[in-house]
Amino acid sequence: MRYSRANWAKLAAGAIIGMWLLNIGACQSGDQITVPDQNLVPELPQPAALPSSVSGGSITEDFALHPPREDGRRAPLHIWRCLRLDSAQRIAVQVCLRNYRDSVHAVLKALRESERQYWQQAREMRRAVLDSLRQGLLDRQTAAQRLREIAQWLRQQLASNPMREWAAQELVRLRQALCECVAPILTPEQLQIWECWCSGRTDCCPPNGGDKEGGRRDRDTLPPVRPR
Repeated sequence: MRYSRANWAKLAAGAIIGMWLLNIGACQSGDQITVPDQNLVPELPQPAALPSSVSGGSITEDFALHPPREDGRRAPLHIWRCLRLDSAQRIAVQVCLRNYRDSVHAVLKALRESERQYWQQAREMRRAVLDSLRQGLLDRQTAAQRLREIAQWLRQQLASNPMREWAAQELVRLRQALCECVAPILTPEQLQIWECWCSGRTDCCPPNGGDKEGGRRDRDTLPPVRPR
């Protein structure tokens, strides 16, 4: 029997969920489960919906797009020291964090792919200028000026790309979804700390709340993501 890509995806998802439920059940029954150390919980992606930069676009060099460094920016999650998650909670939180990480990656991928349409248009305009130059319809000085104008046009299109506003809104929504995903996993005392942190406050950890670095508090708060 042949399985479609969708069927394979369903089977894989079902297997992952089944394994996760078995792990949770084993924890509840007292069996030993190997889980990541609490200090090794993944950092939180903290990108911004910034436009890619542009290089090239001269007579001798084609246009190139360069995604911003902020795409890979991450924030350390010191808040876990305050929450003091147990093993079962850490497993469940890891699922929330992986979903968040994968969703953020998908948003950034969609944004960068949307920029390629402007990049392709700029490359086609550059080829037209070079064709005119080879045919003697333009001199090198005029062709160079046309290419500079195309480069400026490309940067403007990337800056005003409507997908940037969508991506910025999605990043905010996904961060809120992460807060909502983690909340049911926590005890009432932990939930109070978590909701404080999700609100953007910096004073959420109680004194000596799992802090081993002498007075260090939960400074891993995330500022609002705004399009630039």
